[in-house]
Amino acid sequence: MGPMLIAYIDESYNKDHYYIAAAVAPQSAWDRVDEGLSRIRETTSQLHGTPPDAEFHGHELMGGSGEWKPLRGKHREAAGIYRAALHVAQDAGVVYLFRGLDINRLNARYSYPDQPHSIVFSHLLERIDDYARRTGETDPVIVVADEIATQDVHKKQFESYQLIGTPGYRSSQLTRISAPINFASSRSSGGLQIADLAAYVHHRRNTVVEKHPAAAATMRRLTAQIDPSTTHNWTWVP
Repeated sequence: MGPMLIAYIDESYNKDHYYIAAAVAPQSAWDRVDEGLSRIRETTSQLHGTPPDAEFHGHELMGGSGEWKPLRGKHREAAGIYRAALHVAQDAGVVYLFRGLDINRLNARYSYPDQPHSIVFSHLLERIDDYARRTGETDPVIVVADEIATQDVHKKQFESYQLIGTPGYRSSQLTRISAPINFASSRSSGGLQIADLAAYVHHRRNTVVEKHPAAAATMRRLTAQIDPSTTHNWTWVP
């Protein structure tokens, strides 16, 4: 029996595609991640004047917005900070699972489809459950999601999965996942910030053709911090 796993999950989407990333590791690894992110924040604050408690957020960091506004236009520096944060997670042994959905194909195929988030969420929970089984983990995995407006719906959804199984051909009662699903503020959670960074990179590499060579090189460097640690990656195209 190994130490209990914690899976932090976050989503990244547009009108055409929906992705959810899970970042999974034991608590000891997440403690290392928190320490590493604190060091990066401190250095970045001294060098660039960002808030000393700045939240790692993929969209804001790459766009030089919000708390990362001092980095606007400083693409190389922003990419370096992003890569350093992902490297901290890779170094600590964090593992990633990704699920996605082509929303246009879903709507073309089904007259009354479920919500994209519900579909991708259930698929990802099945894979987290599988991962826990494969690692021989006997303690159930704790799942922590970002606080969102619809969290009560997701809690009820998860309860029904554990009673009657997830929908679809891979139906699972998710016995390796601890009930209930937990929700936390991403500001106070290094794990959720890593899940956000991973989800943003994954979304972007699947939906954006980088026209600028420097941007393409940045994406290659960022994905290189994620791919070796990715144990599952699938986008459903109905």
